[in-house]
Amino acid sequence: MNTRIAIPLTTLLIVTATAIGENPDTPDPSNPRVTPVVRAYRRVRPAVVNITAEKLVTAHFGPGKDLFSDIFPKAFGRRVPVRSLGSGFLIHPDGYLVTNAHVIRRAQKVSVSLHGEDAPRPARLISADPACDLAVLKIDPGEARELPYLPLGRSDDLMVGEPVIAIGNPMGYANTLTTGVISGVNRTLEFDGRVPFGGLIQTDTPINPGNSGGPLLNIRGELIGINTAIRADAQNIGFAVPVDALARELGNLLDFEQINRVVFGAVVRQEHSETGDKLIVSTVRPDTPAAEGLRAGDEIVALNGREIHQVPGFTCGMLSAEAGTAVRLGCVRDGERITVEVPVVAKPKPDGRALARRLFGMTVRTVTPDLAERLRLPADRGLLIVGVDEGKPAHKLGLHLKDILFQVGKYYVADLEDLGVVLENVGSGQVVRIGIIRGRRAVWLPVRTADDSPKTSPDAPAEKHGKKARP
Repeated sequence: MNTRIAIPLTTLLIVTATAIGENPDTPDPSNPRVTPVVRAYRRVRPAVVNITAEKLVTAHFGPGKDLFSDIFPKAFGRRVPVRSLGSGFLIHPDGYLVTNAHVIRRAQKVSVSLHGEDAPRPARLISADPACDLAVLKIDPGEARELPYLPLGRSDDLMVGEPVIAIGNPMGYANTLTTGVISGVNRTLEFDGRVPFGGLIQTDTPINPGNSGGPLLNIRGELIGINTAIRADAQNIGFAVPVDALARELGNLLDFEQINRVVFGAVVRQEHSETGDKLIVSTVRPDTPAAEGLRAGDEIVALNGREIHQVPGFTCGMLSAEAGTAVRLGCVRDGERITVEVPVVAKPKPDGRALARRLFGMTVRTVTPDLAERLRLPADRGLLIVGVDEGKPAHKLGLHLKDILFQVGKYYVADLEDLGVVLENVGSGQVVRIGIIRGRRAVWLPVRTADDSPKTSPDAPAEKHGKKARP
C-alpha cells in the first residue's frame, strides 16, 4: 500500500555549524550513563554535517495589489536568495558526502558546516537522482587532508522493533540526536503524485524539517539509512532510504568514467559477507584498459595504496583518476593478493548540441547570468530551450521555448559540454528522466529518445521544424 507524504524534511532557516573531527575518548564501561546510544553518538558525530542550500526566488516589492502590479507583475520584483536547511554525512576522507536530492534541488549555492569550524565550506554538487532522493556533494578537505567519514552499514537484516538513532539538524539545532525503533520495512510512499519510492525504512524516531539527508543508525552506530521524509498528518512516522540502496546507486551517482571523460572498463559491486563487506569485480568490458589486468571475480582490497572494502572507497577514489594516469589496485585472486596496474585513457568529448537535436529534437543554448537577467529567466545556469522540432520527443512531451533543462538522468547539466557527456551514453528509443525549470517550478519528466532506425526512403521530404527562438 502506498503512503502519501506531504513534506520532505527541509525548512527555510539559516543554520549554525555541525560536528566534525575530534576522536571521542574511550568511554568508561563501568559508567552506566555511557549507554550504547552515547557511544554511537560520540563515534558518528564527527562525520555528520549540516547543509545550507541557497536558492534564488522572485520577491515582489512596492505597492500591493493594484493596477500596476496586475499589468506589470515583474516590475516590482527582484530575485533574492532564500536559504534552506538539510543534513548529510561524509562517506570518504577526500570530502565526499551524501544527502537527499531534494535538499539541494535548484540550489545556486551549497555550503557545508563542520563542527569546530567558524565558517562553512563551499560544496560542489557531483550528482543527484530524484528517483531515489540521493545526492553526492564534494568539499575540500583543506589542511585536514583526510576527513572523518561514516562507513556504510547494511539494511538487508533489519528487524522491526530494533532501536535506531537519528542525528541531524532539525530546525537548525545542529547535532540533534533522537531515538526510536524501526516501525516497518519495505514501505512505499510518493510525493505529490511523483514516482513512488519503494523499499523504505519506517521509524518512529522523531525527525523534523532539517533532518533530511542525515544518517539513521542502529544501536551500534552503523549506518542503516538516510532520513528523507515524514508523514505530515501524523506524529513520529518517518522514512529513510535504506543504506543498501545507497550502495547500489553510488556506482551510477559517481560514474567516474562519465564524470572524468575516461575509459577504465570494469564494474565493481559491494557484497555483504560474514567476515565483512567485499568489493568484487562483477564485469570487465573487453578491449578496455581493465581487460589487460582485471578479471571478473577479483576482490579489490586497495586503491593506490589505500585499503578499501566498500563502494565509496572505490567510486570516490576513482574520481581522482585522470586521463593519462594509471591506478594501482590491490586484488585477491584465487586466495593470493596481487597488484594490478590499470591505465586510464581519455575519451573524446561529444557534441552536446548535436546530441540534443538528434535524441530529443530540441535546440539548446547555455544559460549565462547575463542571458538570465536579460530574458528574466528563473535560473541563471542550465540549458535554455530555443527550438523544438515538430513531432520529435521534446515536442510530444510539451516542452516550451524558454524552458530550462538542468538535469538528464542522474546528472546536472550546466552547459553544452555537460550535456554531451551525459547524452553520449543515451541510446535511441531509450527512456531517460529529465529535469526542467518552467517558471518557478522544477519538474522531472520521463521521455523516450528518438528512434534512429530508418523508416522512410532516402527520397522522403525533409523534416519540418517547429518554432525557433533567438534570445
